[in-house]
Amino acid sequence: MTTQEVKRKLTAILSADVKGYSRLMGEDEKGTVGTLNAYKEVMTGMIQHHRGRVVDAPGDNLLAEFASVVDAVECAVEIQKELKTRNAALPENRRMEFRIGVNLGDVIEDGEQILGDGVNIAARLESLSEAGGICISGTAYDQVENKLSLGYEYLGEQAVKNIVKPVRVYRVLMEPEAVGKVIGEKKVKPRPWPRAAVGLVIVLIIIVTAVVVWKIYTPPTPQPEVVSKEKIIAPQPEKPSATIPTTPAPSVETAPKEKLTPPSPEKVSKPVAPPAPKVEVASKEKMAFPLPDKPSIAVLPFVNMSEDPKQEFFVDGMTEEIITALSKGPNLFVIARNSTFTYKGKPVKVKQVSEELGVRYVLEGSVQRSGDRIRVNAQLIDALKGHHLWAERYDRDVKDIFAIQDEITMKIITALQVKLTSGEMIHVLAKGAKNIDAFTKYLQAVDLWTRLTKESNAQAKKLLEEAIALDPEYPGPYIGLAKTYGMDVFLGTTQSPEQSLARAFELAQKAISLDNTNGAAYSVLSWLYATKRQYEKAIAESERAISLNPNSAESYMRLGLVLAYAGRAEEGIPYMQNALRLNPFPSPNYFSNLAIIYCESGHYEKAIEAAKRVLQSEPNSPIPNVTLAISYIRLGREEEARAAAAEILRINPKWSLDRYAKIAPYTQPQVERNIEDLRKAGLK
Repeated sequence: MTTQEVKRKLTAILSADVKGYSRLMGEDEKGTVGTLNAYKEVMTGMIQHHRGRVVDAPGDNLLAEFASVVDAVECAVEIQKELKTRNAALPENRRMEFRIGVNLGDVIEDGEQILGDGVNIAARLESLSEAGGICISGTAYDQVENKLSLGYEYLGEQAVKNIVKPVRVYRVLMEPEAVGKVIGEKKVKPRPWPRAAVGLVIVLIIIVTAVVVWKIYTPPTPQPEVVSKEKIIAPQPEKPSATIPTTPAPSVETAPKEKLTPPSPEKVSKPVAPPAPKVEVASKEKMAFPLPDKPSIAVLPFVNMSEDPKQEFFVDGMTEEIITALSKGPNLFVIARNSTFTYKGKPVKVKQVSEELGVRYVLEGSVQRSGDRIRVNAQLIDALKGHHLWAERYDRDVKDIFAIQDEITMKIITALQVKLTSGEMIHVLAKGAKNIDAFTKYLQAVDLWTRLTKESNAQAKKLLEEAIALDPEYPGPYIGLAKTYGMDVFLGTTQSPEQSLARAFELAQKAISLDNTNGAAYSVLSWLYATKRQYEKAIAESERAISLNPNSAESYMRLGLVLAYAGRAEEGIPYMQNALRLNPFPSPNYFSNLAIIYCESGHYEKAIEAAKRVLQSEPNSPIPNVTLAISYIRLGREEEARAAAAEILRINPKWSLDRYAKIAPYTQPQVERNIEDLRKAGLK
């Protein structure tokens, strides 16, 4: 690089490394690398959330830069708090503690890299830090002193390697009791202001006060208003769409089906907004379920305002992703997709949704796509008070759809006054799709998989493989594909159950490697462990899935099912009930699993009722018929049991007790009892 090409800038630099890394590698190289990669992924996510950029991450080191020192220090604190929580779950000798240094300094830009004394000082500060601690330079401290809820300990001027002048160093105190304290620093007494300066300030205050008073009492001269391109409001349509559940708020009126190119600003005048439309108030007393003790929300399927019906899955996918993101919030109660999608295409009222699902808040909206442009309207309604909390409209490129989803998610969380730590926020906005077509194919596959038939499972598998080819870094399709391979075993559509299970495990692990905060991946892993009768591992993975996604109805359902497989079906009932509270109108597989849990816990009449609910919508699924045959035999209703057995053979003529014995995920005593009952029903 020549002298003329050198580019310099002032930036905030964060440098981090692992204390005792050599010892950790010497004791367990594979485990250390695994933990390091997981921790670096968490740190990278937090850096990006705080508007930073990872510059380099060789070995156990990580170098990042930020435009703001406040962002850099705040990010460093959140990283140390998150890693402390994660380390608490590890044995003391396997804990991985980072040291962090933050400096504000001048650096040289060399492509994507940054070099110079500014970087070197950050690295030296890192080495002065304690394990799990943070040291910042005097230049950084001067910027953040009174801007963060932290304390500081002045460590004096430190001579650091290869830096000519000593560097002022401060240790960040993260404990709540240290907020606002500065330990060890000698305060310089401020010089008194000269009388003339004081007099000048007084005169300025009088002048400013006079101007403010004059402005208040003098009518303003009308001025043309400059309209922001992002805030342009389209003309009100003559007649709102019949499929929109409620009258939209003024700022998010349903857009007419025209091209999405906004008119030029000079031709648009800002309308006077009428009062927000009144929403009929919901009644607590009429709710089908008691309100949870935390903010509860149902996200209605967004309305497709495009003329192309093929956009339905695209629009549904947006709704799905918002629900998934909100579900990861530990302080929210979020109704599952299956239940809210029962209202799709129906002119329902917010009051009805609130009372039927037992929630206080309802989100609704619409999506219109035209070529590479997209318009999204969204509004959040408090059903108990009958008013809108917020309403927003987005006119963006299609490629911005995932950013819009994240923005809507965070606006909901903010409006409901839900507090998230940075770690929780990163988790909520975890890795998703980058390719629109992959995203759409994944949603189509999810719908197919829940039907529990060999045809729908095969179609889902094909779509998921196509989604992976389009977006190989998107975890969702890997999770879905793992489910299809597992379902091949249960449906009897695989030549080798062992190979299908091995492939399912491989896919679930791949999803986790792409996003180790994805609770759905651990939930699938739990199910797969259960099929191998490794119950303790299965239960542990289910519990982990719930901890990562406390609103996942599927994870609660899975834990209830795994407990039934493990011979602890009675313990599984509350988890299944919790799943049905989160998903009051579930897909057929919920009732199929509920039937299994009731059958294995001795509630045979309830098992029959649940199995019949599956067959009403999916008559070609063999799994509920197996449960029916067993339940009827145990109630002494042999004729009905034989009818259920005949249905099993109609659906799958190759079904056999020998194969059932190999794939049934129950304990051996349960399998033997089930086989005996199925033989009584006429199966061989």
